[in-house]
Amino acid sequence: MKKYFLISKAYFKGSLMNLMEYKFNFISGGTFELVWMLMYLIFINTIFIHTKTVNGWDKYRMLMLTFQGGLMDSLFTFLIVPGLKRLPEMINTGTLDFILLKPLPPRFTISFNEFDIPQIKNIFINIAGLIYCFIELDIEMTPLKLSLYILLSLNGFFLIYSIMFILMSLAFWFMRMDIVMGIGSELITIGNKPMQIYPGLIQKILIFVVPLFICFNFPILFAVEKLPRYYIGVSFVSSFFFFILSNFIFKRGVKHYVGSGS
Repeated sequence: MKKYFLISKAYFKGSLMNLMEYKFNFISGGTFELVWMLMYLIFINTIFIHTKTVNGWDKYRMLMLTFQGGLMDSLFTFLIVPGLKRLPEMINTGTLDFILLKPLPPRFTISFNEFDIPQIKNIFINIAGLIYCFIELDIEMTPLKLSLYILLSLNGFFLIYSIMFILMSLAFWFMRMDIVMGIGSELITIGNKPMQIYPGLIQKILIFVVPLFICFNFPILFAVEKLPRYYIGVSFVSSFFFFILSNFIFKRGVKHYVGSGS
């Protein structure tokens, strides 16, 4: 574990050094996501001028869900996107060979070899927004409840990571998979809406088939005590299943890649 931490630290320092060559990039980086969030916050405030609740969601619960989605998005963009988005290019150009020859798990090297450092400020902004909503809703967080909330949030992060890794791994078989990151943004947009506004069938699909609600809705529903207990188990089982599935698809893809290059 220490080895992976030291390697990640070296990758982080390299990303920071590259960024500092153009300091304006650090200031301007992440601005698009921040502007989008401000616009969405204005939209939510406008809605709740005219109503108290939307299908059981009041203003601060909606804001919590927005900040939760923003936190997942900024964490994913900070940690995963810079490396993972290059996977289709590496497959198409053959440079994936350099990753496969390294004495490290290829998935780790692909996922964590670069960091989008300007996203750090968005991470802290979203955390501050969540804390503000917790205070406004007067939610009592015992150590156990806080631990479960954090675990559900981390579980949601790893789940959206596994889903995106599956989609990007399809580049072993299909061309033009570089557009998948745009699809990922749309998935986040769907998942960070209140699940109760969707029809029952869509809710089931987005819980059990493409589990976007597990990534974003479940931690907030748990925090406000509106998540059925059995869904906690569903969350962790789903995350484990998609992680195993993503590993399986990637390994099959690597065999296909090696076979076509030989």
